[in-house]
Amino acid sequence: MKAWYAPAFSLMMVCVLAACSSGTSGPSDASTSASATVTPTTAGSFVVTSTDLASGHWPSAETCDGGDRVPDLHWSAGPPGTKAFALQLYDPDAPHGGFTHWMLANESADLRQPTPGTGVSGKNDFGHEGYNGPCPPRGSTHRYVFTVYAIDATLPLRPLYSHTEFQRAIQGHILAQAALTATYGR
Repeated sequence: MKAWYAPAFSLMMVCVLAACSSGTSGPSDASTSASATVTPTTAGSFVVTSTDLASGHWPSAETCDGGDRVPDLHWSAGPPGTKAFALQLYDPDAPHGGFTHWMLANESADLRQPTPGTGVSGKNDFGHEGYNGPCPPRGSTHRYVFTVYAIDATLPLRPLYSHTEFQRAIQGHILAQAALTATYGR
């Protein structure tokens, strides 16, 4: 599994400069097929993993074609000085320059997975608070990048913050980051 890990610096730039998909947010018909390619990346010993995505197939329950359920995500302990974690799900392949599916800030430094009722949720590009899963336009496959940031402070974000506010808040506070990229096609 270590062969799957590589430095995340170039992926960080993709995450910062791009966002996610547009398309319908409701269930699809039975002809929808899903495919996934999982590429976890890390810097140093900070890693993010997902047993749900490790098989190479993104379960439709975690997409707009299912119940929009958050996949099983886990991350390792942050480096010394980590005060909180922040995470996002971003689609750099969206038709209009990227799309944010999820942002969560101020997850406690002792957590190793997103936990209901903790952290501060942003407003995704669907216009909702919390998670909305992959939903590329029919006939396309997009990359979806989960990035977890080890942060050296509690971020001054209020609920329903924007992607821009999230990016500004984490600047200068990232001690480490790890990302996991999976594809989903409809």
